[in-house]
Amino acid sequence: MFKSIAHCAIILLCAALAGCGRDAAPANDAKMPERSDDGPLVLVVMPELPPYAYLDTNTGVICGIDIDIVKAAAARLRRPLEIRRVPFADMIPSVKDHKADFAAGAITITEGRSRNVDFSIPYAEEGSAFIYRADEPMPTMVRAEGLRVGAVESMTHDFYLTRHGIDPFRYTAIEQAMEALLARKIDTVFYDRPALVEIARMSGGKLAVTPRETRENYGIVVRKGRKDYLDAVNAVIRERKAK
Repeated sequence: MFKSIAHCAIILLCAALAGCGRDAAPANDAKMPERSDDGPLVLVVMPELPPYAYLDTNTGVICGIDIDIVKAAAARLRRPLEIRRVPFADMIPSVKDHKADFAAGAITITEGRSRNVDFSIPYAEEGSAFIYRADEPMPTMVRAEGLRVGAVESMTHDFYLTRHGIDPFRYTAIEQAMEALLARKIDTVFYDRPALVEIARMSGGKLAVTPRETRENYGIVVRKGRKDYLDAVNAVIRERKAK
């Protein structure tokens, strides 16, 4: 029962944010193939971070703020764009290994990641928070040391918790973490606050979200050394900020 509730919460969340149209490229869950520079540009994404990247349940395509930015950059480069769905842990390695040209989906700009890939200028400042069952005390980073905390592996939330001495329960997707929370297998989940706010809103009062614990700048990941790709993405972001 708890699994179906969690699944429905994620589906309802995506449906509530739907409306990106039918022109987005389809997701591809297959193993990442090798690619050449004369084919379509490739964007890898984990579509679980509304409003930045999520699955539109009305059309069955991936869309969001990040997707729009990369699509506009591809149009500037006069290249077709292919979107491939991968776990978050595989996104930056795919770009580093030249299996993809871009990665997107509320990716935090960090010094460590910048050693392997390039980042666009920031397009948003957000942060992480805890989501928890509303009938229990609100977690904080201090209290979290005594709680069972869930996180999506390889995301900055995972690393942030580790730096604070918390070894989280790691999941490959937010849906899995939410299932565990609703089933009371864990006490809270640490994740991007904008997505958590929408999930809590769709929970009918069962879930609540804490204030923002961190401040993070999001950027589009670009293959290192491809100044033309980076310039195109940055130009799109600057135009959007100017509006």
